[in-house]
Amino acid sequence: MSETNQEGGYFVFSLDTELAWGSLWDQPPSKRSSRDGTTERKTIQRLLDIMDEFGVVATWAITGHLLYEKCEECEECPILDLKGKDSRFEQIYKSQGSMWYGADVVETLLSRDSRHEIAFHGYTHRLFDRLSKDEARFEIQEWLRLAKRKNIIPQTVIFPQGRIGHLDLFRQAGFICYRGRDVRRPALSIPLLGKALNRLNSKLSMMTPQTYDIKVDPQGLVNIPSSQWLFRTDRRIETSLDWLNLPNLRFAGTVKGIEKAAKEKKIIHLWAHPHEFRTEKDFRKLRYVFGQFASHAKAGRLKSVTMADLARRALNDTGGPP
Repeated sequence: MSETNQEGGYFVFSLDTELAWGSLWDQPPSKRSSRDGTTERKTIQRLLDIMDEFGVVATWAITGHLLYEKCEECEECPILDLKGKDSRFEQIYKSQGSMWYGADVVETLLSRDSRHEIAFHGYTHRLFDRLSKDEARFEIQEWLRLAKRKNIIPQTVIFPQGRIGHLDLFRQAGFICYRGRDVRRPALSIPLLGKALNRLNSKLSMMTPQTYDIKVDPQGLVNIPSSQWLFRTDRRIETSLDWLNLPNLRFAGTVKGIEKAAKEKKIIHLWAHPHEFRTEKDFRKLRYVFGQFASHAKAGRLKSVTMADLARRALNDTGGPP
């Protein structure tokens, strides 16, 4: 999308929604999750309500297995590889554990007048840069099979852990865009200095996120990269700032990024996981960020869009496929 865009800038918000699946393949059982998913479901409901309040739409990246109500004992399920190797196998297979199955969560999202987008986030949250072509194709086909049951026609890919792979298969399956790697500040590419700054930012996450214009390759998927992972930070520092009653201090850079996107008619793309909203002050931070967006939206300088909406606009601007 060019700098001549007369509509103003664009605000994109995406959420990686995976419940217990996020730590299955390469991490020990996560302590970040509740036992029965009640906390996560309440959080998702609350996030939706806050978005309604501030006029924000989101791209919700859903791990495909959450589309089930319970295990259907599929003969080719990748989970079978965990039998006898991981205690979580018993929680998933022949089960309806509410941290592994979330059809109700998807129904909650769909009930919001189709304003929000449901995106692909893997079928079982396996990492796509490690999968063979056949394994990747299976993940895509099974996700699409389940999505069809709920009349979901996905157009966006958000890769588990951001590990990009097999873009050609997604293109063939009808997807039009994906969330690419973070847009990096030029200083982060400087040897030694960049490494030090990146390490510092991973602890504090206080740098102003980058804004950008989309460069469209009509023959490929539209890359809509991340500007900032909202909770890419050391949680101990986050807790300390909260204790000092400075919950919004870390988001001063985020506000500057939002202002820049509005002023220069560019794109800013923020993302998070629902489970990262753990305290009342975490929700206050989100309201602070959304409030900054809303002030620019009211003045017509910024518009909230889903990733697929943005990709379609970009493709139409360039004469690419709809």
